[in-house]
Amino acid sequence: MPTNPKTITIGTLTLGPQAGQKVIAPIVARTYDDVLTQAHQIVASAADMLEWRLDYLTDLTDTEQLIATAKTLRTITGQIPIIATNRTSTEGGQRDYQGPDYQESYTALITHKLVDAIDIEFSQDDATYDALHQLASDHHVTTILSHHDFAETPEKDNLIFLFAQMAKKAPSIVKVAVTPHAREDVMALMDATLAADHQIEPPIIAMSMGRLGRISRLAGDTFGSIATFGTVGAASAPGQASVAEIKATLTTLAQQ
Repeated sequence: MPTNPKTITIGTLTLGPQAGQKVIAPIVARTYDDVLTQAHQIVASAADMLEWRLDYLTDLTDTEQLIATAKTLRTITGQIPIIATNRTSTEGGQRDYQGPDYQESYTALITHKLVDAIDIEFSQDDATYDALHQLASDHHVTTILSHHDFAETPEKDNLIFLFAQMAKKAPSIVKVAVTPHAREDVMALMDATLAADHQIEPPIIAMSMGRLGRISRLAGDTFGSIATFGTVGAASAPGQASVAEIKATLTTLAQQ
Protein backbone atom coordinates (compact mmCIF):
# COMPACT_ATOMS: atom_id res chain seq x y z
CA MET A 1 0.00 0.00 0.00
CA PRO A 2 1.24 3.55 -0.70
CA THR A 3 2.69 5.47 2.21
CA ASN A 4 1.07 8.86 2.80
CA PRO A 5 2.04 10.58 6.04
CA LYS A 6 -1.01 12.89 5.96
CA THR A 7 0.81 15.44 8.09
CA ILE A 8 -0.58 18.95 8.40
CA THR A 9 0.17 21.96 10.60
CA ILE A 10 -2.59 24.15 12.05
CA GLY A 11 -1.09 27.18 13.71
CA THR A 12 1.91 25.70 15.52
CA LEU A 13 0.31 22.26 16.03
CA THR A 14 1.29 19.31 13.85
CA LEU A 15 -1.37 16.70 13.13
CA GLY A 16 -0.87 13.33 11.50
CA PRO A 17 -0.37 9.62 12.15
CA GLN A 18 3.03 10.17 13.75
CA ALA A 19 1.71 12.94 16.02
CA GLY A 20 -1.02 10.96 17.77
CA GLN A 21 -4.70 11.80 17.66
CA LYS A 22 -5.38 15.40 18.71
CA VAL A 23 -8.38 16.54 20.75
CA ILE A 24 -10.52 19.52 19.77
CA ALA A 25 -12.76 21.18 22.40
CA PRO A 26 -15.74 23.29 21.27
CA ILE A 27 -16.89 26.68 22.55
CA VAL A 28 -20.69 26.59 22.47
CA ALA A 29 -21.48 29.99 24.00
CA ARG A 30 -24.50 32.18 23.27
CA THR A 31 -22.87 35.44 24.38
CA TYR A 32 -19.46 36.94 23.71
CA ASP A 33 -18.68 37.09 27.42
CA ASP A 34 -19.39 33.37 27.74
CA VAL A 35 -17.09 32.69 24.78
CA LEU A 36 -14.17 33.99 26.82
CA THR A 37 -15.28 32.14 29.97
CA GLN A 38 -15.39 28.84 28.08
CA ALA A 39 -12.05 29.62 26.45
CA HIS A 40 -10.36 29.89 29.84
CA GLN A 41 -11.83 26.50 30.79
CA ILE A 42 -10.56 24.89 27.60
CA VAL A 43 -7.08 26.36 28.02
CA ALA A 44 -6.99 24.89 31.53
CA SER A 45 -7.83 21.47 30.10
CA ALA A 46 -5.61 19.15 28.05
CA ALA A 47 -7.28 20.07 24.72
CA ASP A 48 -4.96 20.48 21.74
CA MET A 49 -7.25 22.75 19.72
CA LEU A 50 -10.31 24.90 20.23
CA GLU A 51 -13.35 25.12 17.95
CA TRP A 52 -15.39 28.31 18.18
CA ARG A 53 -18.94 27.43 17.14
CA LEU A 54 -20.11 30.75 15.76
CA ASP A 55 -23.62 29.44 15.10
CA TYR A 56 -24.31 29.39 18.86
CA LEU A 57 -23.89 33.17 19.13
CA THR A 58 -27.07 35.14 19.63
CA ASP A 59 -25.70 38.12 17.68
CA LEU A 60 -23.34 36.96 14.95
CA THR A 61 -24.05 40.03 12.81
CA ASP A 62 -22.19 42.38 15.21
CA THR A 63 -18.90 42.22 13.32
CA GLU A 64 -17.10 44.69 15.59
CA GLN A 65 -17.91 42.61 18.67
CA LEU A 66 -16.96 39.44 16.82
CA ILE A 67 -13.51 40.83 15.98
CA ALA A 68 -12.97 42.30 19.45
CA THR A 69 -13.86 39.00 21.10
CA ALA A 70 -11.65 37.06 18.70
CA LYS A 71 -8.70 39.29 19.57
CA THR A 72 -9.20 38.62 23.28
CA LEU A 73 -9.69 34.93 22.52
CA ARG A 74 -6.29 34.90 20.80
CA THR A 75 -4.71 36.36 23.91
CA ILE A 76 -6.33 33.73 26.13
CA THR A 77 -5.51 30.73 23.95
CA GLY A 78 -1.89 31.57 23.19
CA GLN A 79 -0.46 28.80 21.00
CA ILE A 80 -3.64 26.68 21.00
CA PRO A 81 -5.02 26.76 17.43
CA ILE A 82 -8.52 28.16 16.88
CA ILE A 83 -10.99 26.67 14.40
CA ALA A 84 -13.97 28.88 13.50
CA THR A 85 -17.12 26.98 12.57
CA ASN A 86 -20.43 28.13 11.12
CA ARG A 87 -22.73 25.11 11.37
CA THR A 88 -26.09 25.37 9.64
CA SER A 89 -29.22 23.86 11.19
CA THR A 90 -29.47 21.27 8.41
CA GLU A 91 -26.12 19.84 9.58
CA GLY A 92 -26.82 19.94 13.30
CA GLY A 93 -26.06 23.62 13.92
CA GLN A 94 -27.91 26.29 15.86
CA ARG A 95 -28.53 28.86 13.15
CA ASP A 96 -30.45 29.37 9.92
CA TYR A 97 -28.06 31.72 8.15
CA GLN A 98 -29.56 34.68 6.32
CA GLY A 99 -27.95 36.29 3.29
CA PRO A 100 -24.20 36.76 3.61
CA ASP A 101 -23.90 36.01 7.36
CA TYR A 102 -22.20 32.64 6.80
CA GLN A 103 -19.48 34.05 4.57
CA GLU A 104 -19.02 37.48 6.18
CA SER A 105 -18.19 36.18 9.67
CA TYR A 106 -15.47 33.95 8.23
CA THR A 107 -14.14 36.77 6.06
CA ALA A 108 -13.80 39.10 9.05
CA LEU A 109 -11.93 36.54 11.15
CA ILE A 110 -9.63 35.47 8.31
CA THR A 111 -8.69 38.94 7.11
CA HIS A 112 -7.91 40.05 10.67
CA LYS A 113 -5.75 36.94 11.14
CA LEU A 114 -7.70 35.78 14.19
CA VAL A 115 -8.24 32.07 13.41
CA ASP A 116 -6.05 29.21 12.27
CA ALA A 117 -8.73 27.20 10.47
CA ILE A 118 -12.30 27.44 9.22
CA ASP A 119 -14.90 24.70 8.73
CA ILE A 120 -16.92 24.91 5.50
CA GLU A 121 -19.81 22.56 4.88
CA PHE A 122 -19.72 20.42 1.75
CA SER A 123 -23.37 21.37 1.22
CA GLN A 124 -22.48 25.03 0.64
CA ASP A 125 -22.73 26.25 -2.95
CA ASP A 126 -19.60 26.29 -5.09
CA ALA A 127 -19.33 30.09 -5.14
CA THR A 128 -19.31 30.32 -1.34
CA TYR A 129 -16.81 27.50 -0.98
CA ASP A 130 -14.50 28.77 -3.70
CA ALA A 131 -14.43 32.31 -2.29
CA LEU A 132 -13.72 31.15 1.27
CA HIS A 133 -11.21 28.53 0.18
CA GLN A 134 -9.25 31.11 -1.81
CA LEU A 135 -9.39 33.68 0.99
CA ALA A 136 -8.23 31.10 3.52
CA SER A 137 -5.40 30.00 1.26
CA ASP A 138 -4.28 33.60 0.72
CA HIS A 139 -4.07 34.11 4.49
CA HIS A 140 -2.53 30.71 5.31
CA VAL A 141 -5.66 29.51 7.11
CA THR A 142 -6.50 25.79 7.11
CA THR A 143 -9.71 24.76 5.34
CA ILE A 144 -11.76 21.90 6.82
CA LEU A 145 -14.46 20.65 4.45
CA SER A 146 -17.17 18.90 6.47
CA HIS A 147 -20.24 16.75 6.01
CA HIS A 148 -22.63 15.69 8.79
CA ASP A 149 -25.38 13.09 8.46
CA PHE A 150 -27.69 13.11 11.49
CA ALA A 151 -30.10 10.61 9.92
CA GLU A 152 -28.01 7.56 9.10
CA THR A 153 -24.72 6.02 8.03
CA PRO A 154 -24.39 5.55 4.27
CA GLU A 155 -23.12 2.24 2.91
CA LYS A 156 -19.34 1.80 2.94
CA ASP A 157 -18.92 2.32 -0.82
CA ASN A 158 -21.04 5.46 -0.69
CA LEU A 159 -18.89 6.80 2.14
CA ILE A 160 -15.71 6.13 0.18
CA PHE A 161 -17.24 7.95 -2.80
CA LEU A 162 -18.19 10.86 -0.51
CA PHE A 163 -14.63 11.17 0.76
CA ALA A 164 -13.37 11.20 -2.83
CA GLN A 165 -15.85 13.86 -3.95
CA MET A 166 -14.95 16.08 -1.01
CA ALA A 167 -11.22 15.65 -1.68
CA LYS A 168 -11.71 16.91 -5.24
CA LYS A 169 -12.42 20.37 -3.80
CA ALA A 170 -8.84 20.40 -2.42
CA PRO A 171 -9.48 21.28 1.24
CA SER A 172 -6.73 21.00 3.82
CA ILE A 173 -8.76 18.39 5.76
CA VAL A 174 -11.86 16.33 4.99
CA LYS A 175 -14.26 15.80 7.91
CA VAL A 176 -17.19 13.36 7.92
CA ALA A 177 -19.59 12.60 10.80
CA VAL A 178 -22.44 10.10 10.52
CA THR A 179 -25.18 8.62 12.70
CA PRO A 180 -25.14 4.88 13.42
CA HIS A 181 -28.18 2.72 14.13
CA ALA A 182 -26.31 -0.57 14.48
CA ARG A 183 -22.81 -1.81 15.22
CA GLU A 184 -22.37 -2.49 11.53
CA ASP A 185 -22.79 1.23 10.83
CA VAL A 186 -19.85 2.06 13.08
CA MET A 187 -17.71 -0.51 11.31
CA ALA A 188 -18.78 0.86 7.91
CA LEU A 189 -17.58 4.35 8.87
CA MET A 190 -14.27 3.08 10.22
CA ASP A 191 -13.68 0.76 7.26
CA ALA A 192 -14.54 3.49 4.73
CA THR A 193 -12.23 5.95 6.48
CA LEU A 194 -9.37 3.47 6.33
CA ALA A 195 -9.97 2.91 2.62
CA ALA A 196 -10.25 6.64 1.90
CA ASP A 197 -7.09 7.35 3.89
CA HIS A 198 -5.19 5.30 1.30
CA GLN A 199 -6.95 6.94 -1.65
CA ILE A 200 -7.29 10.68 -1.07
CA GLU A 201 -4.65 13.32 -0.45
CA PRO A 202 -6.16 15.41 2.39
CA PRO A 203 -5.97 14.14 5.97
CA ILE A 204 -9.26 12.93 7.45
CA ILE A 205 -11.31 13.57 10.57
CA ALA A 206 -14.10 11.00 10.82
CA MET A 207 -16.50 9.89 13.51
CA SER A 208 -19.61 7.88 14.15
CA MET A 209 -21.80 9.95 16.47
CA GLY A 210 -23.75 9.03 19.57
CA ARG A 211 -22.93 6.52 22.30
CA LEU A 212 -22.94 3.67 19.79
CA GLY A 213 -20.18 5.32 17.79
CA ARG A 214 -18.01 6.45 20.69
CA ILE A 215 -15.25 3.96 19.87
CA SER A 216 -14.66 5.82 16.60
CA ARG A 217 -13.85 8.97 18.57
CA LEU A 218 -11.38 7.19 20.82
CA ALA A 219 -9.58 4.97 18.32
CA GLY A 220 -9.66 7.22 15.29
CA ASP A 221 -5.97 7.13 14.51
CA THR A 222 -6.21 3.34 14.11
CA PHE A 223 -8.25 3.79 10.93
CA GLY A 224 -6.87 7.13 9.73
CA SER A 225 -8.64 9.94 11.60
CA ILE A 226 -6.17 12.57 12.83
CA ALA A 227 -8.35 14.31 15.44
CA THR A 228 -11.41 13.93 17.62
CA PHE A 229 -13.71 16.19 19.61
CA GLY A 230 -13.99 16.28 23.39
CA THR A 231 -15.99 18.38 25.81
CA VAL A 232 -15.03 20.86 28.47
CA GLY A 233 -18.57 21.49 29.63
CA ALA A 234 -21.36 21.25 27.04
CA ALA A 235 -21.06 18.98 24.00
CA SER A 236 -21.46 20.19 20.43
CA ALA A 237 -22.49 16.78 19.02
CA PRO A 238 -23.87 13.48 20.31
CA GLY A 239 -21.40 11.04 21.83
CA GLN A 240 -18.60 13.42 22.76
CA ALA A 241 -16.68 12.36 25.86
CA SER A 242 -14.78 14.84 28.03
CA VAL A 243 -11.31 15.97 27.02
CA ALA A 244 -9.94 14.41 30.21
CA GLU A 245 -11.56 11.03 29.46
CA ILE A 246 -10.32 11.03 25.88
CA LYS A 247 -6.78 12.02 26.82
CA ALA A 248 -6.63 9.30 29.47
CA THR A 249 -7.83 6.71 26.95
CA LEU A 250 -5.39 7.85 24.26
CA THR A 251 -2.55 7.66 26.77
CA THR A 252 -3.51 4.11 27.66
CA LEU A 253 -3.78 3.07 24.01
CA ALA A 254 -0.38 4.61 23.23
CA GLN A 255 1.44 2.66 25.93
CA GLN A 256 3.73 -0.12 24.74
